[in-house]
Amino acid sequence: MQRSPFLLNVSDLLGSDASGRSVRVESIVDWKLDLIELSGEAPIVADIMLHPVSGGIAATGSVSFVTQDTCHRCLSPTTTERSASIGALFDRTDDDETYELDGHEIDVEQMLRDEVLLSLPVVTTCGDDCVGVVDSAQNDLNTGASDDEDESRSPFAVLKDLLEPED
Repeated sequence: MQRSPFLLNVSDLLGSDASGRSVRVESIVDWKLDLIELSGEAPIVADIMLHPVSGGIAATGSVSFVTQDTCHRCLSPTTTERSASIGALFDRTDDDETYELDGHEIDVEQMLRDEVLLSLPVVTTCGDDCVGVVDSAQNDLNTGASDDEDESRSPFAVLKDLLEPED
């Protein structure tokens, strides 16, 4: 069985004369959020500095990753390089504000997942020049103007007859 790249031995940091050390974690992950998912082709790369603190280990640093996004305006796929800051505490207490220090090991996967997913934008677009959605199979608003000006296709066309003509 292969050892998880997210499982780090920190026994050297738990002593009284311990100093901090840096680690690099690289792994392909399958994390997604709505219309954004981490690329299955590029690994996440986390540069983490581990510091001994009273009762645990503090982890700081950054993580870089590539996402495959879907534009919320036109639904086109895009690829974006991103990064996020890391800041967490691992200790033996059982609370919601820290991650678990299990013996002499910490598992940084949940911490990295939390930091990565929280850094993702709520709405993604393919660019500032994105016109908008594709309103029919024949009419892509990003590739050209509409040739079809037929008002009967509008869901509000029936309301036009309800208006009284102005005198």
